[in-house]
Amino acid sequence: MINFNPVHEVLSVGPISVYSWGLMFVLGFVIAGFLFLSEAKKRKINMDFALNILLMILLGAIIGGRLFYVLENLGYFLNHLLEIFAFGKGGETSYGGMLLGLLFVWLYCKFSKNKNKLKFSQVLDIIAPYAVLGAGIARIGCFLNWDDFGIASNLPWAIRVFGDISRHPTQLYETLYCFLIFGLLLWFRKIKETGKFTKFRKLLNKDGALFLFFLIFYSFFRFFNDFLRIYDHYFLGLAFSQWILIILFILSVIILGKKK
Repeated sequence: MINFNPVHEVLSVGPISVYSWGLMFVLGFVIAGFLFLSEAKKRKINMDFALNILLMILLGAIIGGRLFYVLENLGYFLNHLLEIFAFGKGGETSYGGMLLGLLFVWLYCKFSKNKNKLKFSQVLDIIAPYAVLGAGIARIGCFLNWDDFGIASNLPWAIRVFGDISRHPTQLYETLYCFLIFGLLLWFRKIKETGKFTKFRKLLNKDGALFLFFLIFYSFFRFFNDFLRIYDHYFLGLAFSQWILIILFILSVIILGKKK
């Protein structure tokens, strides 16, 4: 068991406060965004188009992540309505931000008048590794804020906050598997570019395949991690998030199998 004192505020100057979750979210987005723009430059993608893609992802991550988090914890927020809009203090679902971010990027790719724009599936393949890296970094903020913690645990690495029992650090579990997925996606991209593993490379050559692998891996790991989380509502023994993850996993596998 490890004793831990949450770090809610990193810095406070007068009325301005910098919260740990908000700081790590920004850090994750900046690092992921920098890597995405570097890759876009390497591929000679129009910078205006690439920057607008980042804006769509940011808006989707903030709005969608918060919206789904509120829905997951509706009982609490019905009694604390003003906290719904306390974005900087933590409380986001990665899959919620992912889903709305996807919608915003799709809309932009569909209606953008940029002559050098890419197809939606091509954009997704480029952003996939960096999106999961950014999500993993942001989860460190959830840990520092002690948000989205897990159920009781007696494991050596269980975290005990003063006044509470020791619990699974599910935030750090998510950080670890996000970093693992990041490494796998970079490896897959290298296979695609170098031509090794011919049969697997043919699958990766399909537009959107890399992103679909991201969804498959993320859905799988997050589904099992959510058994260690605490939610307000369950249906047939599964949390609301787990049902979404099941659908996401199945759809991704089907689409990957059918892609030409």
